[in-house]
Amino acid sequence: MARYAEKLHIVPLLAPAASTAGEGVKSYAVRLKNAQWVSFLLGWGDQSTDDTAVTTVTVVSTTGIGNTTGANDVALPFVYRLSAAPGEDNWGDPTTCANTGLSITGAQDNLTLMIEVDPATIPALDDDAVGVRVVFDAGDQVGSYASYAVALVQDRYPQAEHISASS
Repeated sequence: MARYAEKLHIVPLLAPAASTAGEGVKSYAVRLKNAQWVSFLLGWGDQSTDDTAVTTVTVVSTTGIGNTTGANDVALPFVYRLSAAPGEDNWGDPTTCANTGLSITGAQDNLTLMIEVDPATIPALDDDAVGVRVVFDAGDQVGSYASYAVALVQDRYPQAEHISASS
């Protein structure tokens, strides 16, 4: 019997997408209704920009599941680990990030970021939230960068055919 993702619900949220200076890229949101735990795996390639330029990664709770930001969306604190270079299996220590987001500099090319979000903590910060997403804000980037996002959801009720986390 195949064990593919029976205990872990894998939801692609953002296909590799380019963003240009001053623009943000919002992933689709993951529905919180059946989530015991949500992790986001984010990655980006070469940031064709100045090494001091900054991209900010935030986690946002939302009342909508699409990839648009609503007026009542709330930025959330989160815990993250940043990878080493591709081909290495070293990860940084778990680090708490404020709701203002994590700054990634142009010198941090080709890395992966693991973000952990406990859905049980969200109602205290945003009582009408139905989903959570990640946002890349290119800020002062002078070039473009490519990024992707995947949600790894631990369902409350694991099963071979998952309850939808995206609709």
